Amino acid sequence: MRSRSHRWWWRRAATVAALAMLVALAPELGFGASGDPGATDPYVAAANDAGVPLDLLVAVAGAESAYHPWALDIEGRQVFCKTRAEAENVLANTATTNVDIGVMQINWRFWGPRLGVAKNDLLDPRINLLMGARILRESLSRGGSMWHRISNYHSGAPRERDRYNQQVYEAYLRYLNGQL
Repeated sequence: MRSRSHRWWWRRAATVAALAMLVALAPELGFGASGDPGATDPYVAAANDAGVPLDLLVAVAGAESAYHPWALDIEGRQVFCKTRAEAENVLANTATTNVDIGVMQINWRFWGPRLGVAKNDLLDPRINLLMGARILRESLSRGGSMWHRISNYHSGAPRERDRYNQQVYEAYLRYLNGQL
């Protein structure tokens, strides 16, 4: 039981740290709350653009990257870059095209050519959220139960569905309970 509470504590600490980083970087990322129409919340803008539920988009972002704007997954190895410049450098020095990029962890090898975006474009949180919301819309349009369609965003592999759906559900509950 101790290990479960220990894991919970570390997950909570990681979530708080990621959110603190987003708050600190909000102006640089264009997440500001000003009178400027261009300062619209990027999650709201992406959800509206793609026609997907905002709370689901937020939950998927939480499950994918814990809301980290420059998260990378290079052939299964997670890298949490501190700056966009660092993430660009890592991508420039990565030989593989099998890399998941940004807050929505968009797999560039599969989606980059289909979406017509460069790797570095996906490091812009606004672009990443817009593209991720479009992928989510496509995933939701497939057949199967709602949870089956949600897990299509991450992987079509049946063995990964339950784990992924649990992560999305936990992120969804944190969002609904104002714990972000």
